[in-house]
Amino acid sequence: MNYLSQYTIPYSGLSEGKHLFDFTVDDRFFAEFETSEVEKGDLKIGIELEKRSTYLGLTFTIIGSVELVCDRCLENFIYPIESKRKLLVKFSEKPVEDEAEMIYLHPSSFQVEIAQYIYEFVILSLPIRRIHPNGKDGKSLCDPVMIKKLEELRHHGNNLDEPDDPRWNELRKFIGN
Repeated sequence: MNYLSQYTIPYSGLSEGKHLFDFTVDDRFFAEFETSEVEKGDLKIGIELEKRSTYLGLTFTIIGSVELVCDRCLENFIYPIESKRKLLVKFSEKPVEDEAEMIYLHPSSFQVEIAQYIYEFVILSLPIRRIHPNGKDGKSLCDPVMIKKLEELRHHGNNLDEPDDPRWNELRKFIGN
């Protein structure tokens, strides 16, 4: 049995109105996605399904945390996630390409698979730049040894005492230096 098959909502027997579903996402969930940006996490997913005769409205509430790699010091850290996303499900007999935050299912369908959407919503909740948050004292929680090494390399790369490489002289004429 496919592990992600547990992330489905059978809606065919439900009455019109709102229904609540709860799911848990852990390390095993993220392992199912090749080249996942996240490998470890502990999240609770609450889904409110609003069933109507012509559509389904899904509201995903995601609360928990994932482990990320810091872009600055390369150490792992826990990043909290609290997100709310919506997904609209419409029905169509003709194949229609899914749109952003809207999918189409055949009217004879009886369930909606949500694992891919949970994964995408978690990834969309992550910041572009992933660095350790600052501590209560306002200082970075990054690995101090790595930060020290980065500072040394940054100062070394800006050494103005080094003579210019003559191979760059012709190119400098083009940029006005």
